[in-house]
Amino acid sequence: MKLLGRILLGIGILVFGFVIYNMQSGFRTSDKKTQAYFTKRNAQAKIKTIPYLNGKLHWIESGRDTLSKAAPLVLFVHGAPGSARDFYSYQVDSILLDRALMVSMNRPGYGYSHYGKAMTSIAEQAEAVNAVMEQYPGRKVVLVGHSYGGPIAAKAAMLYPERIQSVVMLAPVNDPDNEPIFWFSYIGKWTATRWMLSGAWRVSGAEKFSHATELDKMRKDWFNLTVPVTHMHGAKDMLAPASNIEFSEKNIHPQQLNMMVDPKWGHLIPFMNHDDTRKAILAALGKP
Repeated sequence: MKLLGRILLGIGILVFGFVIYNMQSGFRTSDKKTQAYFTKRNAQAKIKTIPYLNGKLHWIESGRDTLSKAAPLVLFVHGAPGSARDFYSYQVDSILLDRALMVSMNRPGYGYSHYGKAMTSIAEQAEAVNAVMEQYPGRKVVLVGHSYGGPIAAKAAMLYPERIQSVVMLAPVNDPDNEPIFWFSYIGKWTATRWMLSGAWRVSGAEKFSHATELDKMRKDWFNLTVPVTHMHGAKDMLAPASNIEFSEKNIHPQQLNMMVDPKWGHLIPFMNHDDTRKAILAALGKP
């Protein structure tokens, strides 16, 4: 009984710590801190906003002044939860800066884009991506989406193929039949605990519980993708199961799909595997 009590106490401490962490983790980086991050790394950041659906869309742009106005645009789409901050390391990468203008957006519900207000529709999220793309006319776009951002990037390519040069999906969750729900996901759903979480985590929870339905809506559209798609997935990924690899292989035309699976990668590919991700982006740009 003493052992059981200790185990239960340990679990209770872990849960409490998890809740406290989430209460403080809003996945928001102020414009001041963003500017400081880029300045410290000798890069230029432009903070951009546009009015959007009774609120605004917020994103960070980086690029060299020497880039031509026809240079391609790399647009990063974060997962759930997440923010534009997830891709800052790429936006200050000198090799990428030599080749493209880069934008990392806060998706609706996160950062400073309708913070705390869930937009669970993948199609509507893709429309928000397009709203940012429209601010850069004349540029071909490489969309880079991580996790939940993967199918959003793909949906944008389905809707606006004329603007898209390529899509790079990093550990995407695209299989509607195998969308795992973890126990901690319910903390953001239960009324008794929902109040404890930051706005970003509440939005993430709403997206999580609607994700399978949203993915099912676009199930038949994947084979109609007309742009190159790179799917990077790790054998150690515990959040996006291997069924997502099989889904892409079965549903994306083989002439369009470049599948990259590595036994060393986990779910956090853009954070833990910078060089591999950069290589994929460069290949998508056509400049390996």
